Amino acid sequence: MLLCLTGCGGSSDQPDLGQVHGTITFDGKPLSGVVVVFQPDSGRPARGRTDAEGKYELTYIRQTRGAKVGHNRVEVAPSEEEDDSADAEADTETVSNKRPGKFKSGKPKIPARYNIKSELEADVQPGNNTFDFELTSSSK
Repeated sequence: MLLCLTGCGGSSDQPDLGQVHGTITFDGKPLSGVVVVFQPDSGRPARGRTDAEGKYELTYIRQTRGAKVGHNRVEVAPSEEEDDSADAEADTETVSNKRPGKFKSGKPKIPARYNIKSELEADVQPGNNTFDFELTSSSK
């Protein structure tokens, strides 16, 4: 029995984390309600959601704040939860006047270079980290 307890209560397998927060803007305006994902080269990603001012804070797992220390690829993507409610609201408001894509989301379309083909990177250090990202709709 003692051996089992020793094995179960050993050191945590959680990696070193840095506290990460920042602001996301799109064409100079705060980008609210989007998901920010920091994907390390290996291991679990950390996620956060921007508030009305475009500010975010990352959570590694459950109530544990932060992101894995080291190189991370950063993705910024619309929140599917809010898109679903926006679609339902739009459908009830103006079905006959609806143009394709107009009510798909109340937010601007985020270019692939910021999400599925993200060019954004961050080097998370131990301690407090601030990463602000200024996204633009125009290409580089």
